[in-house]
Amino acid sequence: MKTKLLHYLESRRGEFVSGESIAEEFGVTRAGVWKAVDSLRKEGHVIRAATNRGYSLVRSSDVLTAEGIRANLKPDTRVSKVLCLSEVDSTNNYAKRLALSGASHGTLIAANHQTSGRGRHGHTFESPAGTGLYMSLILKPNVDVERFQMITIADAVAVCLAVEELYPESRGHLGIKWVNDIHFNGRKITGILTEAVSNFESGEIESVVTGIGINVTTKKFPAEFAERAGAIFDGDDYAFGRDELCAHVADYIMDFAENLGSPGLINAYRERSILTGQDITYMKNDVKSSGHVEGIDDSGGLVVVNDAGEIETLRSGEVFMVRQKERI
Repeated sequence: MKTKLLHYLESRRGEFVSGESIAEEFGVTRAGVWKAVDSLRKEGHVIRAATNRGYSLVRSSDVLTAEGIRANLKPDTRVSKVLCLSEVDSTNNYAKRLALSGASHGTLIAANHQTSGRGRHGHTFESPAGTGLYMSLILKPNVDVERFQMITIADAVAVCLAVEELYPESRGHLGIKWVNDIHFNGRKITGILTEAVSNFESGEIESVVTGIGINVTTKKFPAEFAERAGAIFDGDDYAFGRDELCAHVADYIMDFAENLGSPGLINAYRERSILTGQDITYMKNDVKSSGHVEGIDDSGGLVVVNDAGEIETLRSGEVFMVRQKERI
């Protein structure tokens, strides 16, 4: 009943729903409704009660729990297991340990706080408690090493689609900076790290762990990131909670993992690319170059015409300077 009620109130976040209508909806007594409300409050959910109005999950209530995530997964979800941790060094590290122990395809790990969050190229990902969504999925897709990048691309598109679905006002303001950064209103809100898990004895790739960190309500950043980092919500009025976002992102990724070669996936990525048509500076094989971005190829590579007039397709590397489009 607690899980059902949480899902019910989240779908009506900020609205009052009478205890009588909730009782009728789930076939329980008013006392049963109150018991479930009390249990959710003890977990940290902020639920208002008003005479003759009922109950309301306040718009600034945001508690990440396994039950809340499960309640928001779609009925035919491909997510096989949900684990939610209050604190972890890194969800990717935790997921890799589980993968080596035989965890199943679709195992989802979410955390309220990371003490050693990681990004690409050895960068750290700041992961303060209670304000971000830090999640990893264990996948066993039928994909070769050359197409690993498509998993990161699927992650980026999944985050954009999930945010746009839950927060329609974000549409047109989200963009993807190749290959793994998501920007909202000109600031980076998301980082993605995809890693292979290999069998030490055979050397074969057994699983893929893909991790995502999203600044949902984060307001304070280290000085070196303050000018370029941001969050989805900068006030105290949230359109959705982290458990809703986690479930939606996971469902999208699991669906994409079934068909990483889908034209719809790469087209959705292209539509949100903030580099296409821009002049950039980039690092490739430790060499600094400049050029003009022509687009994204079918495998997710960044197609660049360098300053020498030669066409290069980046499969790895880092774009560290970009003149962004005004709409992002």
